[in-house]
Amino acid sequence: MSTEEYILIFGGLFVALCFLLVCLNGRLQKIRQEKRRKNVIRQMLQTAQEQNEIFDLKVLDNETNKKGLSATLLQQDAASLDMEVLAYVSKEWTGTPVDVYFRVSLPEGPIFYKFRSAIQTVEAGREKSRIGIAAPTDLEVGQKRNFIRVKPHKEAVRVIGVWSIEPGRPIPRTTGEIGRPVMHYKLGMKNEPVQVENVSATGMALRFQMEDAETRPVDLDKGSQLLCLVIYAMDKKGEKLVTFWCTCEVINARTVEGPAPALILGVEFTNWAVLEQGKAEIHWFHSSPSRGVGPITQWVMRMDMEQRKLL
Repeated sequence: MSTEEYILIFGGLFVALCFLLVCLNGRLQKIRQEKRRKNVIRQMLQTAQEQNEIFDLKVLDNETNKKGLSATLLQQDAASLDMEVLAYVSKEWTGTPVDVYFRVSLPEGPIFYKFRSAIQTVEAGREKSRIGIAAPTDLEVGQKRNFIRVKPHKEAVRVIGVWSIEPGRPIPRTTGEIGRPVMHYKLGMKNEPVQVENVSATGMALRFQMEDAETRPVDLDKGSQLLCLVIYAMDKKGEKLVTFWCTCEVINARTVEGPAPALILGVEFTNWAVLEQGKAEIHWFHSSPSRGVGPITQWVMRMDMEQRKLL
């Protein structure tokens, strides 16, 4: 074999070896990227769990698509997420695909994620269920989640009080600083001047009765600041009452015509407090539109669960 042939052979082997090294390096980089991606997913889920975030599950089934579920993450492993749902979940949903939305608070601000999964296991309970869903293989940056909105039964809301807040005036620190409301309602009253039309974790709609379609019951419009008191029953038997105070901003206003004309104000919570029985001092917490109000979230989830049982 001539020198030229040796050179050609070794040259070919060298090129093949270089190509193999490039392929191996690319494969190793891909493995490292996959590992980093899985670590990021695991970390985001763990952070959401530590922050007690609510996971919104949209069941992708024609029969249940409109309902949705709200869950908390109990634990995770490489293959699945163990979650608790404050509602009855049918075992027939096993294998059903779901879209999952959740939020993580980071130093640079909140980030909303979503991913596609499927229900793998169901342990159904009357008030709480435990489900397992497939662990996500990827996360998408999603939009702000849509909070469940429900219409309370009349017996659930015992008292409503509405006050107008003057711009720039500090919110009251005790109940003694609060005067007479511009409108109020107590369960059992013959008239219903104001009602909670619906409520979600971030706000509610207040329905004000109108004597006629031309006369507004309160001089409130978009941008108005309100102070509201809502005493509601957390349980169906009405044994646990919650005294909920909040400040709100009116984000929309509309009138409803017909035999029972009304003014509907959509309000967003800005601050909130739960007052202990017999206490007068109000300890306020700020409400984030992206996070919602914890006590109201629990109330809404429970009402949604009870109303779903009746369907």
